Amino acid sequence: GGSAVVVSSAVLHFARDDEHFEAMLRGTWRPLAPGGLFFCRLASSIGMESRVSAVGGGRFRLPDGSERYLVDEAKLVKLGRELGGSLLDPIKTTVVQNQRCMTTWVLRKSAA
Repeated sequence: GGSAVVVSSAVLHFARDDEHFEAMLRGTWRPLAPGGLFFCRLASSIGMESRVSAVGGGRFRLPDGSERYLVDEAKLVKLGRELGGSLLDPIKTTVVQNQRCMTTWVLRKSAA
């Protein structure tokens, strides 16, 4: 069997580009048992769309000067579907002192 719970906290936004992000995500998802819980916290553009600037490959420059791989709600919903996951909780985002946004994404892996 696989893991009942996988936690990915402040990891995926360090991806180099789209391909690296998807490889990291799938590598995190793979050990999760059917019916298992996936808890992910990662940087996003949600709530700060006008304050970040794209630099390519899914990476953005943030107001604090750092560069991160960012997701948005549409991407998370699409990825969840592709992985065979269902949202256990609404996607939630916290704006951190108007410098960056951290999003919490919680899925259950389908039992089939």
